[in-house]
Amino acid sequence: MGSQYLGIEARPLDAVMPALAQDIVTGVTATLVALLYLYAFWQAFSARRNDRWLIMLVAASLTILMEPFACFMVKAHHPAVGAYVLLTGLDVTVPWQLLFFYILYFAPTAAFLIWRASNGVSATRYWLDFAGIFLLLWGAEALAIHFGVWFFFDYNPFEVAGLPLWVALTNISAVYAWAVAASYCLDHLKGAARWFTALAAPFAAIAAYGPVSLPAAVVLYRDGAGYDQTQPAAAISVLVGLGFVFAARHLLLLSAGRIRPGAVA
Repeated sequence: MGSQYLGIEARPLDAVMPALAQDIVTGVTATLVALLYLYAFWQAFSARRNDRWLIMLVAASLTILMEPFACFMVKAHHPAVGAYVLLTGLDVTVPWQLLFFYILYFAPTAAFLIWRASNGVSATRYWLDFAGIFLLLWGAEALAIHFGVWFFFDYNPFEVAGLPLWVALTNISAVYAWAVAASYCLDHLKGAARWFTALAAPFAAIAAYGPVSLPAAVVLYRDGAGYDQTQPAAAISVLVGLGFVFAARHLLLLSAGRIRPGAVA
């Protein structure tokens, strides 16, 4: 299991991608993504002429380009030996199943958040939704870590079932920023300009991921840093991430026209 590498400082480059787990995870996630794309094409080219889902799926697909940076910041590793490699960067190997995970995570979650905002989501409901999204992400990643498809190494703090919880919050801050950018592009741009979402949303995700992960990353890359140092730094990342999530509600409601500029949500 991936959790065996927690507290091991050096990146375990000899780790092997488990073949059966990789086939199952890749097959299941690819099938779900294919179904989403079929639905999106039907929406876009049927009488409905609604390209919203197709734009969001393409944007989510391009967001995979941030994965090498994300892995570098949080010290995550995907075994390269025996992997179905999609791309590499910053000494990070990104397998194909990560592309499907990104699509399944970013597009449906953002669509849900935008829909909630369009109905004027209350603060209580917003934070309940946040808790549900957090648990869903933690469960999906913990399962992948259990199978050894990816894992975290070094003195990564607040680990539960192999997943450092500060990393889960960092991932969530990225999808909330992604949702805000997608909402503004899809709701306020017209015609072909709406496809700007495919660039704006991934950029927003990485723009959030950097500041949230930075406090913990600085200490994780410090020589000789143990849990006594990484835990306070990760706590700062958690606070920054919660700040992003808090601000996202106001921005989503503003984009949906549920509040006026300058109003307090």
